[in-house]
Amino acid sequence: MDGRTPAAGDTMPALRWHGPRDLRLDTVAVPEPGPGTVLVAVERVGLCGTDLEEYTDGPVQIPAAAAHPLSDRRAPVVLGHEVVGRVAACPGGELRTGARVVPDVVVGCGRCWWCGRHQPGLCPTGAVRGLQDDGGLAHYMAADAARAVEVPEHVPADAAGFAEPLSVAVRALRKAGDLSGACVAVLGAGTIGLLTAAVAAARGAGRVLAVDPVATRRRLAEGFGAAAAPPDGAADLVGDASCGRGADVVVECSGTPPAAAQAPLLARRGGTVVLVGTPPPGTGIAVREVVAREQRVLGSVAHIWDEDTAAAVALLSRGTIDPSPLLSAVVRLEDAVHGGFERLLRDRDALKVLVAPGPAEAPGGAPVPAAPSPRP
Repeated sequence: MDGRTPAAGDTMPALRWHGPRDLRLDTVAVPEPGPGTVLVAVERVGLCGTDLEEYTDGPVQIPAAAAHPLSDRRAPVVLGHEVVGRVAACPGGELRTGARVVPDVVVGCGRCWWCGRHQPGLCPTGAVRGLQDDGGLAHYMAADAARAVEVPEHVPADAAGFAEPLSVAVRALRKAGDLSGACVAVLGAGTIGLLTAAVAAARGAGRVLAVDPVATRRRLAEGFGAAAAPPDGAADLVGDASCGRGADVVVECSGTPPAAAQAPLLARRGGTVVLVGTPPPGTGIAVREVVAREQRVLGSVAHIWDEDTAAAVALLSRGTIDPSPLLSAVVRLEDAVHGGFERLLRDRDALKVLVAPGPAEAPGGAPVPAAPSPRP
């Protein structure tokens, strides 16, 4: 971050998960990149619902009792999987030093049936950096050089920090097929849901609808060109927009049991339901209606670097999607717990908090401010 390439044996601060509500700013060794890897000086890391779930209720995906079979890591681990930064070192020369990149965080074994078909997210022993391996809430992180997506210089770090969640939206709608003229309903207007609405509009959807209980989020959805309603008005919203047929595509992004159950009921006969949110185990959907209406129900998780992340970076680079209305705050690494995790838990109006792990700048070139309240 200071322009100096880290040397062997250098240390850095890193925010590591030790247990539920136990995140510690530890001093750890800077990763040493080898052949095929890149050392990224982290500029921004987005906090998301997965991070919050691990913070409050983990370990959910973090290996705690035993080491992960692929990464060979167990807790404590460095959190953070929505990462953008600059190349600090790349021994193989695949990337130029100083280039801004989005490192790939989805890692497959490279040997199984799914990896052989370019589906690393489905690898049975796959890992995600920031969950099953060290992630980006540190000054530096290591990643695979060949799978890092370069970000054009004109895209600021605060915008590039949305590349990972935007790639989740890109993948979900890619699974839905052609959206030209379609009626698309998005359930849950958090960061992923709002970006999904924006991508649907960019891909030519005729009507985009958003359903969320929080009024400020519905207003943001309207800013992206969607019509919006609370959950108890969803049926009327979809019915009016589709002449009573139901939505061509419903994308469930909230991860709540009521929304998952409602999704097929809002889709038309022969329509498509894409499940992105992850509700608690045992959550049910209306299977009889799915069968009777011959609907397609698909799951969508994460992203693939050269299909989804590259497309997301292109959308940001061209200015097709401006994520700035979703940015609630940029905080320092040492303020990430109170100004990030705790704020997202208590403030329903907050959407995306970006963490600046090193000596970075906030929007407008001002230093990143410290959180106004002391850390717990």
